[in-house]
Amino acid sequence: MRDSETLLPVDRWVALVNVLLLCSWLPLAPRLPSARWFAAVHLVALALPWLLRRIQRPLSQVTAGLRETYPLLWTAMFWNELGLRHDLLPAPINDPLVAGWDLQLFGTHLNLTWVETMPWTAMSEMMQGAYFSYYLMLAAIPLALLAGRSLATRREVVLRIAVSYRGCFLIYSYFPVVGPRELWPIHQGDLTAGFFYQLNLGLRSAGDSLGTAFPSSHTVGAVTFAWIAWRIGRPGIAWLITVLAGLIALATVYTQNHFAIDTVAGLVVAGFLQLVVVPSLLGSVPRRQARSVLLPSGLPEAT
Repeated sequence: MRDSETLLPVDRWVALVNVLLLCSWLPLAPRLPSARWFAAVHLVALALPWLLRRIQRPLSQVTAGLRETYPLLWTAMFWNELGLRHDLLPAPINDPLVAGWDLQLFGTHLNLTWVETMPWTAMSEMMQGAYFSYYLMLAAIPLALLAGRSLATRREVVLRIAVSYRGCFLIYSYFPVVGPRELWPIHQGDLTAGFFYQLNLGLRSAGDSLGTAFPSSHTVGAVTFAWIAWRIGRPGIAWLITVLAGLIALATVYTQNHFAIDTVAGLVVAGFLQLVVVPSLLGSVPRRQARSVLLPSGLPEAT
């Protein structure tokens, strides 16, 4: 079977996500004209994987690269859509529910009590630095894992990242939660003068999308990168990313960006997506057979 006749697992996932996001906008279309536009965009995007099959072969290097990485390039567009969705529907109706879950599970709101118990500049900067490191991971790790790897490995990296972030986006679309940072009192004092504190504050102001607090995408993304590193990276690098992922998960709570329940949900969602959804898309084949699923039949594995 030629590559032009093959839908990749990530193509099927992109199509499914577009169907579900289309369905999330349709109930709003009668009263919100902008909802009709978003629904139309997802309807058009739904056809993209099939249109990609019809591109004349052989592909140029640029076109081939875009064909393989378009699910990642679209992530920023989906993220911005979530922010616009919150602007259209600003009522944080799910925040009291999530806050109640947090209190039931932990007996207190750790996002309030932890920083008040340890209001130390060094502690704050370590946690703020860990929180910021997520953005470095988000940019650097996919590039490092994709560069110089086999086609099958690159496709697995794209699939796992796309599944994680699009899975979060689906939850945010149907169950938006603003989170404690915007709605609850934030610790004030000397900690706010820290370098990483101010850096994260600037990043949130420049590119945050409200309604995306549950589960913590920082946690889901960090766990996903650690998962990928253990599958295809060196043990030393995998351990480093795993430790950093743990710090990021803790930092989401200490920095008061999330309830602790958001972080726990992030761990559960990341595990479910990587253990259940990805194998389902791959047909539950063992790793030694993954090449036949991730590569078009009859084509050599390019490096």
